[in-house]
Amino acid sequence: MEGLRKRLAVKEGIAPSSLPLSRATPRTASPARHKVSAWVELLKPVTWIPVMCAYVAGALCSAAFTVASLADWRLWLGLLMSGPLISGTCQAMNDYFDRDVDAINEPYRPIPSGRIGLREATLGISLLCALTLLTAYLIHPWIVALAIIGIVNAHLYSAKPIKLKRIVWVGNATVAASYILLPWMSGELAFKGHISWTATAVAVCYVIASIGSMTTNDFKSLEGDARMGIHTLPQVFGVARGAWLGIFVLDAGQLAAAGLLALLGEWLWAALVGATVLPQMWFQRTFLADPIHKAIWYNAHAQGFLVLGMFLAAWAVRA
Repeated sequence: MEGLRKRLAVKEGIAPSSLPLSRATPRTASPARHKVSAWVELLKPVTWIPVMCAYVAGALCSAAFTVASLADWRLWLGLLMSGPLISGTCQAMNDYFDRDVDAINEPYRPIPSGRIGLREATLGISLLCALTLLTAYLIHPWIVALAIIGIVNAHLYSAKPIKLKRIVWVGNATVAASYILLPWMSGELAFKGHISWTATAVAVCYVIASIGSMTTNDFKSLEGDARMGIHTLPQVFGVARGAWLGIFVLDAGQLAAAGLLALLGEWLWAALVGATVLPQMWFQRTFLADPIHKAIWYNAHAQGFLVLGMFLAAWAVRA
């Protein structure tokens, strides 16, 4: 592993001694703790949150979901499935297939740094896939089909020769559908037993919003994406224009959800959902002024309002 770190450092013109083994684990950590830390880093728990929230939003669409449902096994098993299992699977697959890009952008990541070997990663991803499908079946048999679609989407997004992330808009649209629409429909199936077209239309609005939201992640890997031919919005349209396009799509999706609720006669809910966009616009001013350095800051400050609007919209179409 040390040899790999040195080769990466030489390639990037960095002193080998300055290249960190990990951002999360100190050099003095035990081997077991070091390995656990590497896997936690690979599965990226912070990325589970929007998927788990989308599952909850789908559950909120059902009138059968009440305060008592907070203790329902379908809620907690669904959160396990949508978060650590399928989201973790997709994140691990993305790192596995993006190890060449990460060697440029983030050489300290678990796979390019050698802390997790390719065979170990393959076995771990396979186990996560199996547990995902088993958990999905226990909640509702039809959720298995949605889980399979999500896993296939993750493969198409990251793996060659297709690698959808190289295609402008298509990659983010694929991830947004997997992050929002599929878990939303899973939550509906778990508590309602069927899928409502009205609720699905609202979910699609938030898929559109998420396409814009995911664009903010493209600003942290401009160099590696350019070298590997990945055509993200900032790569194709430039940093400033790409940022504006992403924000436009993000806000348009949320306002479309508010407009749909208004068409359904839910004026109060429409106003509340629209109001959640206003604080996001406040943070967007800072992001647009410096997209490269403020992308992570923006997500940390604004995502909560996006999720709140999604919950309100889901509650508004309860049936």
